[in-house]
Amino acid sequence: MKRYLATASAFALLAAHPALSEEVFDLDTITVSSATISGEEQALNQTGATVEVITEEQLEAAPETTIAEYLARLPGISVSANGGLGSSTTLRIRGLDGKYIKVLVDGIDVTDPSSTQTQFNWGGLTTTGISRIEVLKGSSSSLYGSRAVAGVVSITTAQPPEEPGTQVTLAAEGGSFDTWRGAATIGHRGDRGGLSFTLNRVTTDGFSSRATGSEPDGYQATQLNFSADIMATDTLKLGIAAFALDAEGDFDEFGGDGAPPYDEFNTNKTHALRGYAEFQTGAVDHTISAQYFSADRTSNSNGFVTPFDGTRRRLDYVGTYDQSAVLSYSWGADWERETFDSGFDSGSTDNTGLFGELLYAPTADIDLAASLRYDDHSTFGGNLTGRLAAAYRVTDATTLRAVAATGFRAPSLYELNSTLYGNPNLQPEESTSFELGVEHQFNAAAFVKATAFYTEIDNLIQFVTLTSFPLPFTGQYQQVAGTSTSKGIELSGQWAFSDSLALYGNYTYTDAKDATGARLLRVPGHDFVLGLDAAFANGWGGNINLRHVADRPAEFGTVMEDYTVVNASVNYAVSDNAELYLRVENLFDEDYETSANYNASGRAAYVGLRATF
Repeated sequence: MKRYLATASAFALLAAHPALSEEVFDLDTITVSSATISGEEQALNQTGATVEVITEEQLEAAPETTIAEYLARLPGISVSANGGLGSSTTLRIRGLDGKYIKVLVDGIDVTDPSSTQTQFNWGGLTTTGISRIEVLKGSSSSLYGSRAVAGVVSITTAQPPEEPGTQVTLAAEGGSFDTWRGAATIGHRGDRGGLSFTLNRVTTDGFSSRATGSEPDGYQATQLNFSADIMATDTLKLGIAAFALDAEGDFDEFGGDGAPPYDEFNTNKTHALRGYAEFQTGAVDHTISAQYFSADRTSNSNGFVTPFDGTRRRLDYVGTYDQSAVLSYSWGADWERETFDSGFDSGSTDNTGLFGELLYAPTADIDLAASLRYDDHSTFGGNLTGRLAAAYRVTDATTLRAVAATGFRAPSLYELNSTLYGNPNLQPEESTSFELGVEHQFNAAAFVKATAFYTEIDNLIQFVTLTSFPLPFTGQYQQVAGTSTSKGIELSGQWAFSDSLALYGNYTYTDAKDATGARLLRVPGHDFVLGLDAAFANGWGGNINLRHVADRPAEFGTVMEDYTVVNASVNYAVSDNAELYLRVENLFDEDYETSANYNASGRAAYVGLRATF
């Protein structure tokens, strides 16, 4: 019933990104919720899909400031940013960028309908106040509809405590670039329900985003998160999740710092709300939910202020019938309306989806999943997608996985309706993807995993420069004939030397090209991570990790150099309830760029304190 929440044993830490634990691991208790339509908790070794799981403990111990930087440590994931904290930041999964990734926060779709290509800006999302992340890789449109071509990132914020009582968590941090972070969470659990309230605040003077600039580009943001649930009856659970974000950040245009007296900055006011009801009728579980999302942004560039307003309204129903441990069915429907308004340009679309899924375990060692979805889009008409997944446990230690799926991405409202750049004749992009993987667990704290992946996209939408346009240096979004592909392999593993020290690493090879054979920008051919986790009995612990990125295509004539970045953290448990820590990003002060001619952070140190009462 809990679509966006799941429990995980300590081994889930290893499966996602290794962390030490002295627990005994039990694979049967590892569960994920993002890999099925129903959101039912499913054992990790019973799903054919590749799912990475990140816990609150891992995020707290990480040297990285933002979620995007942390996720870039995972196999198959890369990130690019136009500057520091708060800047425009894009996540890529297996070579495909943000417009192909569905992002959920507490079950709410937070991709921005007012953005150029309906995606989520990762620049301001820090690791504070996050309790769990699931990353579902590969085409999942039959589960999540449009845009879930590369994968889905499902984020769960701080939740009410599991045991009855009240819990308060406080965190404060300060460091380089006059950066300050603070958070307070109050959670309460009663006999029939619970609630949680979190306030986050971050400010930084930052550094110049543009490599040719000298003026620092700062950022400040305040975010409120709220969640609550109650068992209204023995068979009816009601819940709500909400958040509000108020942010402002400076940025640099392509030419560098804005010429005085102009000051380039963005503002963002986002509000979101989701309510749901979970109930049973006989052997059938039902979930009904409604959500609302609005993004009110402005961009002040060289004295011109442009508004961007986007909204999303959505209704969902999912039913699940568990006939037995061998067979279960899920079905449902959803309706969604998105709107976009930027002053001169506006538009809206409606989409209705019908879907079903079958989970079947013909033997104790084989799990199969088949899903089918039909979308009726107000602009394009019908679209059918499907997915087949299989997991075969060859032995208790070795699991084989395979997935074949189709997906689609409907053109964004901006791509369709922009007066200068839009094209009302665009059709959806369509994708086909395959993956095959194997995982072997040597013991409780050592494993190796390999996954080969392949995705092809037809009718790719790209911005094409047109010299015949009435305005100079402009163009239009157009459909590119042919097939674009992204293929490669992910390798990862961990080995524990002792209860207090473990080595982990991963490597990803990606070959991503458009229909013309040109490589997709900002996608590294080689991405390598190596790290050490330490946890000692005297209260000390730490993490150090190295990430090497190589073989990126030239970007608009700029050669993208290889780079190696080392991040490190040290923590000390002052008491059972409080912890001091030091984080150092870019330990050796590497000079590098993730986007052409935009700075990344130099060496930066941050000191913080966390306490729970």
